[in-house]
Amino acid sequence: MEGITINEMCEKLELPFKTVEGRIQRAGIKPLTKQALYPRETLDIIKNTIMGRPKKNPTVKRASKPIKGKK
Repeated sequence: MEGITINEMCEKLELPFKTVEGRIQRAGIKPLTKQALYPRETLDIIKNTIMGRPKKNPTVKRASKPIKGKK
């Protein structure tokens, strides 16, 4: 079975162990084996998250909220 460990992800992403571990937990990704091998896709998921959330796309504009009380 092929997979990647948290230590390998830390080296590739140049992030501390606790950061990678926390992002994996927030994303709800479970290891493939008891030796804590994670799917290779985990690396892409962790790379594209900030505090467990996907990065914002700067090209997408958010809708403005209507002002209450004015018509």
